[in-house]
Amino acid sequence: MTPSRIGGMTAYRVRLLAGIVGVTLLLAAAWVFSLYQPLSDAVIEQQTEHLADVAASVALMLEATDAPLQATVVDLGADTGLRVTLITTDGTVLADSDEDPAAMADHGDRPEVVEALAGRRGEDIRRSDTQGLERLYVAVPSADGALVVRTSTSLTRIRALTAGIRDTGLWLLALALVAAVALAWRISRTTAGPIERLADTAHAMASGDLSTPVHGTTPALAPLSNALATLGDQMRDRIGEIERERESLRLVVDGLSDAVLLVEGGSVTLANRVAGTLLRGSPVQITGKPLDAIGLPASLESAIASHIDEAEPATVDLGPDPYQRYHRVRTVPLGGSSTGRRSLVVITDTTDRMRLDAIRSDFVANASHELKTPTAGILLLAESAASAAEDGDVANALGFVTAIQGEAARLKKLVSDLLDLSRMEKRPGPEAVADVRRSIDLAISAHHRSASGRGLELTADLSTIRGEDVAVAMDHTDLAIVLDNLLSNAITYTETGSVRVSVSTDGADVIITVSDTGMGIPEHDRERVFERFYRVDRARSRASGGTGLGLSLVKNAVERAGGSVSIDSHIGSGTSVTVRLKRVS
Repeated sequence: MTPSRIGGMTAYRVRLLAGIVGVTLLLAAAWVFSLYQPLSDAVIEQQTEHLADVAASVALMLEATDAPLQATVVDLGADTGLRVTLITTDGTVLADSDEDPAAMADHGDRPEVVEALAGRRGEDIRRSDTQGLERLYVAVPSADGALVVRTSTSLTRIRALTAGIRDTGLWLLALALVAAVALAWRISRTTAGPIERLADTAHAMASGDLSTPVHGTTPALAPLSNALATLGDQMRDRIGEIERERESLRLVVDGLSDAVLLVEGGSVTLANRVAGTLLRGSPVQITGKPLDAIGLPASLESAIASHIDEAEPATVDLGPDPYQRYHRVRTVPLGGSSTGRRSLVVITDTTDRMRLDAIRSDFVANASHELKTPTAGILLLAESAASAAEDGDVANALGFVTAIQGEAARLKKLVSDLLDLSRMEKRPGPEAVADVRRSIDLAISAHHRSASGRGLELTADLSTIRGEDVAVAMDHTDLAIVLDNLLSNAITYTETGSVRVSVSTDGADVIITVSDTGMGIPEHDRERVFERFYRVDRARSRASGGTGLGLSLVKNAVERAGGSVSIDSHIGSGTSVTVRLKRVS
């Protein structure tokens, strides 16, 4: 906000200038008033006193002279420019400087003469009967009381004198007004200028510009300018501290893995980075908008709106939504503010946790079921073997014992696979390296007997890596598990033909492919064959001693080594499983 200006001047300067001009005009009006009636009254008063003095002097002079009265009065009138009249106590005019006394009427009834005959000074203003002009009369008695000396002058002369004085006063007033306006302008500049500069600096600080210097002012304003400069320094330090704290808070809030919204009066005043990702916008785009306008999913918006005004913290679990996602919404009331009720909203994406819980629950159920089956079989076979032994049926007893061994082996295999799965939850060390050629040779040797037993040809094609040392960034036990399960499945589900392992390189990767000529995998099962305990043919798998964990182990082992696995299968033609691993040179 900048200071308001009128005609290029600040309001303060205008008010100061208007005040000075107002006082000047008030004094000028008083001066003008005094130049009219008060001046006229003063001039008449002065002329009255002058006439009285002249009349008193004439009275004294007549006592000391024997000259004819008429001649004396005429001379006095000529010398003073006044009309002088001598009147007896009976009102008879003895002499007059302007008129023939013999032609003048009795003056005994004139107001000024009446007062003089009573021993006092008489005054009057009236039109002269003899001259027809308005005149000022003053009459005084002589020392012996035998005569009344009256002096008079015309009001036209007095008015002319008054007008001259008034004109002079008006000219002086005009000059004084010009000087006063110039002086007021200078005073307004010298007085208001420093204050305006301080006000400009204060307004700049209020607008956030703390770099504005405090200009030098008058000595009288030095304490104020020093205080303003100190205030600016303290505000810079405080704002800098607030900015640092705000940046630290922003980093902390953005570092949270949950979406955080601060809602005041129904509008979002703070949003972190995760909230921007959830709402597909930047935190800046979200901030300042009403809660119902930031693009929250309807379920989240409804949950927040129903709890945001509550006095106690609330937690709501939502999901799954149409996108199969789960969220936990927590609202924490933070009290009121100037803009309304304030609440902290924390939105946690619990989709992965819910899926993990579901997988863990399914795994526990499947593992329990898989463990229960051979255990129950072992118990049943053991009871049957005991009964056969009691009956002396050695052949059946031995058969039951053999079956017990098979179930025990299956149980051992299941436990071993579960332990392998548990081990693979940990990441391998960065130094893990496995020799591909040696691992394939060991796997071929381990499964050669079972393949031969089923009349299958088991071969390894290492022609593309002949003469090369081929190693992959993988734990050698994991690579053995991968090859063992792939070969075991291929042999189990191939009736005739062959099982073949081939190796090739592709730049930084080593590609291992296990192919068979078996029955193939239906298309709708291919995406699920890597799930734990999923079996394409349950009866065949159990009969062959499969645990349903083989391909799941393959996928876990390959992915924890940073590789990938894919499957290509055709019903009646066979299946090829391809593993891509990082090569170690």
